[in-house]
Amino acid sequence: MRFDLDSYQTVQERIDLFRKKFPDGRFEIDLVHMTDQQVVMRASVFTMFDSDKPTCVDFAEERLGSSPVNKTSHVENCATSALGRAISQLGGEFSPTNKKPSREEMEKVLRHRDWLGEAAKIKDTDGLRMLWAEASAAKASEEILTGIKEYASNVGDNSDKRNGDSGSVHRGDGKGAAK
Repeated sequence: MRFDLDSYQTVQERIDLFRKKFPDGRFEIDLVHMTDQQVVMRASVFTMFDSDKPTCVDFAEERLGSSPVNKTSHVENCATSALGRAISQLGGEFSPTNKKPSREEMEKVLRHRDWLGEAAKIKDTDGLRMLWAEASAAKASEEILTGIKEYASNVGDNSDKRNGDSGSVHRGDGKGAAK
């Protein structure tokens, strides 16, 4: 499953578009549920400041420690996600090509992707290099990146050995092999 994060809007881009189109609009973000490990937020979007009824409503859920940002800011991250989702319901320019998730939410999907499960199914170093590059761009943990490199070193298919390649995973940023 490959995502082009550039095709998704950030929540800030959605907020900026909203402010241009609805200068008298407003947002409300409410805490729906919170435990030591989980938070759920509700975001309401009002296109007119004085309106009693929101134009759009949506929710988001985050778990403490489920990503690097959620180790310290899961409440803030949840509020941002809920707001981005609610604004996207306005459609049109607020959700290009009908993509409801924000860029931040798609980054979260990539962070929670089963990178090692995918690596176990790939039988060539080039495929593992591509997977490592995707995982690195998605800010996967060092543990996951190391695991993908271990799969690559174990694959070491015959064509790579003939070409003198040890099966290492290269960074793809011109800085040499990943260590």
